[in-house]
Amino acid sequence: MKKLCRRGCVVVVSGVPGTGKSTIAARLSEMLGWEKVDLSEEALKHGLVLEEDRERGTYVIDEDAVRAWVRRKASEGPLIVDSHYGEIIDDDILLKLFVLRLRPDILLERLLKRGWHPRKVAENVEAELLGVCTANALDEHPREKVCEVDTTGKTPDKVAEEILMMLAGERECLLGIDWLSDPSVVESVLSSLAKLENPGEPDE
Repeated sequence: MKKLCRRGCVVVVSGVPGTGKSTIAARLSEMLGWEKVDLSEEALKHGLVLEEDRERGTYVIDEDAVRAWVRRKASEGPLIVDSHYGEIIDDDILLKLFVLRLRPDILLERLLKRGWHPRKVAENVEAELLGVCTANALDEHPREKVCEVDTTGKTPDKVAEEILMMLAGERECLLGIDWLSDPSVVESVLSSLAKLENPGEPDE
């Protein structure tokens, strides 16, 4: 594959927690020889946060400061950015933003196995069901820079290879994953979410 750039450019791997961002971003980093950065880790490390959201167990980042930090870092060499809010990256240095998608019912089981609080699980599963990360990306960047990749049933290497092909122009960058159009997925997710909210109620 031809060299994409030497410096001053960024590829973002986005998606809700549990879709495989960190693993896929690491694979891409190895394949391209680019540095990988976890935006949340770097924001905390460099004090680029405004406040802690104790109720949700997260931090409110300083978006302007994070954007400036990424720009400086990218000027030293191309970056793979791992973040569910990677859409904040300045458009002029963004090559592509890849939103990883995963069937919400599978995501739910994956997050529960992590031992997450039911409310946090529900919040992220609902975001995946509605395609929130894709919508956020399209609010900030043109259609041709945003691609969705369905990771359901695929190995990390397979997903990374698909992304590399899109970057090389050998595979079309597509949008249009719509879990809401699959009644079986919606029914499964709503049923599971109802059980999380009312764990003591017996199955009908």
